[in-house]
Amino acid sequence: MNTPRTIRPEILAEVEAEATRAHAKHGARSILSPALGDQARLPVLVEEVGEVARAMLEGADLDHLRAELVQVAAVALTWVEALRDR
Repeated sequence: MNTPRTIRPEILAEVEAEATRAHAKHGARSILSPALGDQARLPVLVEEVGEVARAMLEGADLDHLRAELVQVAAVALTWVEALRDR
């Protein structure tokens, strides 16, 4: 039987750093902005997932694919966090 793996703290820290970086870049329109609604978050998430698909289709190296997946995780987790504050 395979034991499920947990998410390592350093991976979560990397996702959090990406969310912080995106916030610094995008300001009030960032995924960390509490004013950003679900209707604005969905296109951001879809865009990031599309970038993962593009990386896979283009045969990107694992570092590039990983970076895109970290961005997906940052968007998804900040959305989950925003739901908590409602």
